[in-house]
Amino acid sequence: MDNDSAQFYDSFASKYDVMLSSERYQRIIPFFKKIFDENKVKSILDCACGTGKHAIAFSQFGFRVEGCDLSSEMVQCAKLTAVASGVMVNFVQADFKKLPEMFNRKFDCVVCVGNSLTLELEEKGVSSALESMYQVLGEEGVAIIQIRNIPKLIGDKKRIFPVRHHKEPNGDLKLFFYVLDFYPSKVTFNVVSYIESDGFPKFEVNSVDYNPISESKLASLMLEAGFKNLRSYGDFEFAKFCDLESTNIIIIGKKQKF
Repeated sequence: MDNDSAQFYDSFASKYDVMLSSERYQRIIPFFKKIFDENKVKSILDCACGTGKHAIAFSQFGFRVEGCDLSSEMVQCAKLTAVASGVMVNFVQADFKKLPEMFNRKFDCVVCVGNSLTLELEEKGVSSALESMYQVLGEEGVAIIQIRNIPKLIGDKKRIFPVRHHKEPNGDLKLFFYVLDFYPSKVTFNVVSYIESDGFPKFEVNSVDYNPISESKLASLMLEAGFKNLRSYGDFEFAKFCDLESTNIIIIGKKQKF
């Protein structure tokens, strides 16, 4: 993840939770809970944690959780949300390619969701991040990686996606949608915001580039990093992954027991 990506999330942090509904988090948490229970997980590292909603939810279920993100603004939002939620989660600013340098303990599970891994535009960056996650896992630890199925978006050639329509009790209106630009080796996500407050409208556009990693490529890189027993899903209801149909790429991998 480069400085441009960090700057994007710094500038977008204050709008991130407004754009994504709380129902979304509630809907996907059972997926994680099932994986945690199957693997006897007690401690979790949420790397690229964003505003901390997943980490906080995990903590509320009784897991020991830490979180990190390259964006200082995202980390600050996460800390404030944790305090407001009444949970103890240690959030720090850190590059997920350098996790062993930031954490001197091992975790039962590492979670990396929200398309963060595709911010690494070069394959070596993706590999470095996966290797870093592997290194901070304890024996028989498990990793849960989720990214958007960008190759499907490219194939569909659809450029505009509605994301969120939100109306505040006072009447303020907030609209968010994606406009995609396709290039040979990347896809640019333009997040368009229309915010109407006290009758005054304002448009903003925040842009970031993503690496169109396929499921097969991600699985290959996870195997090279040392992960075994990979399982791939296309959504958070455990649907089988399909290149042409799945919106998400979710891969679960285990650390090899020595």
